[in-house]
Amino acid sequence: MSAVLALPSRIGRAVEPVLLLMGPVLDMPPTDDGRGGPTVLVCPADPAAVRRRVTASCAVYVAWDSRCGCRYVGSVCRQGRGAVGDRLAEHYAHPTAGASRREARCLLTVLPLADQTALEAVRNAEGWTARLLNPVDGSAHPRVDLTQTPATLNSLPRQGR
Repeated sequence: MSAVLALPSRIGRAVEPVLLLMGPVLDMPPTDDGRGGPTVLVCPADPAAVRRRVTASCAVYVAWDSRCGCRYVGSVCRQGRGAVGDRLAEHYAHPTAGASRREARCLLTVLPLADQTALEAVRNAEGWTARLLNPVDGSAHPRVDLTQTPATLNSLPRQGR
């Protein structure tokens, strides 16, 4: 079994404001002391590795380059435990940009959201994350209402299964 990757300190510092803002909508399993803690899953930006390590069906994911620069922010909200890895594979299968994406993206951080999170909430979480991290690639991120904090996303109705 492969070792769990540690979150590089530079990426940790970059993601910290995202965790503070997105905390209310993240899926945070209880820790030993009974409190939830922000969960950031770290894995190589490889679809097979992501499928093995990430079970969330709803998540915001961030792709990082070899210098710990934010390359891309995306989200996924699908049924099935391989949803994030499947979405990453779709990025890499793009006929014109797939190869350069695979080459540029070295590490993936995944911010899992609770299963059945409303699609609107997932897209809003992606928009806020992209706004905070300012990725080099990708420009079609959801717009966010600056007067609506992510904490209000918890009040949105859950999607049906």
